[in-house]
Amino acid sequence: MGNAMTTNQKLEKSAQIAQAALQLFKERAFDEITMAQIAKRAGVAKGTLFNYYQSKENIFMNLLLTGYQTYFSELARRVKQLGQLSLPDFKRLMLQETTTLIEDHAVLLRLNALRGPILERKADKAQTIVGRQKLYDISQQLSQDIAQRVDCLSTETINHLFVTQSAIISGLMNLSGLEQFDHEQIPVGLFDFQVAVEPEARQIFGLYMTGLFKEQKADD
Repeated sequence: MGNAMTTNQKLEKSAQIAQAALQLFKERAFDEITMAQIAKRAGVAKGTLFNYYQSKENIFMNLLLTGYQTYFSELARRVKQLGQLSLPDFKRLMLQETTTLIEDHAVLLRLNALRGPILERKADKAQTIVGRQKLYDISQQLSQDIAQRVDCLSTETINHLFVTQSAIISGLMNLSGLEQFDHEQIPVGLFDFQVAVEPEARQIFGLYMTGLFKEQKADD
């Protein structure tokens, strides 16, 4: 009984394991990482690892969800420091956040690309639903805070804009590198397959918002 861990100690151990997995993910591809490597990096026995996470996919799903929760919480903190925003102001904010995501949160975007095809196969469904609900609540509050500062846009529209932003970035990231194979240039001219993710994401998302805002004004 004396060796029983408190709830806080368990949470700390879980976070320690997740951070070890995150560090490995910064160094190598997902399919090159094993539970044994994560346990070794975290400084725990492999058997201990399974007391916290039933699979590698579960660890990385947790990292994905907590990563976006942290990102949206930080954005919400910055939004609360802003005054009223015009539609052009809001558009500039969203485009700047597009750049911020791509340049400062590349690991999070890599994790997001794994969500559907890989992570959901073995991640714990109940834990994932809880994590997504928390993420939704944070995103909903963020969208409400923005809607209070921007005329003409509803909470639902703003919330969906974040989904659209993610879809555009993920789609471009998925298509980038078609002129390469395993990070090596294909020795034929495939120049038109090259994708510049950050500028093209800003361009596409900017055009999408321009069209959307015109529709919003037309409905008023």
